[in-house]
Amino acid sequence: MASGNTDDKAVIILVPVRLGGERTNIDYLEFIKGILSLEYCVGIIGGKPKQSYYFAGFQDDSLIYMDPHYCQSFVDVSIKDFPLETFHCPSPKKMSFRKMDPSCTIGFYCRNVQDFKRASEEITKMLQISSKEKYPLFTFVNGHSRDYDFTSTTTNKEDIFPEDENKILKRFSTEEFVLL
Repeated sequence: MASGNTDDKAVIILVPVRLGGERTNIDYLEFIKGILSLEYCVGIIGGKPKQSYYFAGFQDDSLIYMDPHYCQSFVDVSIKDFPLETFHCPSPKKMSFRKMDPSCTIGFYCRNVQDFKRASEEITKMLQISSKEKYPLFTFVNGHSRDYDFTSTTTNKEDIFPEDENKILKRFSTEEFVLL
């Protein structure tokens, strides 16, 4: 897709990761701080065992979070000058990184293709720098996924090796979700 194309669409990318075995590995702390510092990061969905939180930032070695289960009164947004304080958590809390459950989902938002390219480059650099292990937590790969029909027992050679990649892309309408 060409940059600046009128077909550019915004995308939210949710990447489920595991930051350790039974407990969160402290080696991921700097990576999480780096990810939360990126302009493309919308936060991390996670928590601690039996509690879900939305991590929006960090301070020192603590994560700043909001409880998505916090109940608020209904606000009629159709009226003029509705109260804006309903969009703010009255008291964000902090939690030690060590208490975080290792299973979480990192969220990214890109307004267009240019944003996506910049985000994937920055995140890829960060993944390479922070990776003490042999493999990074996740990667970005050029190309696209293909649809899988798990009910079919036969394999169509044309589906595996399409002669014209545009034939596959034309099957999808612009209203469908994009599988990344």
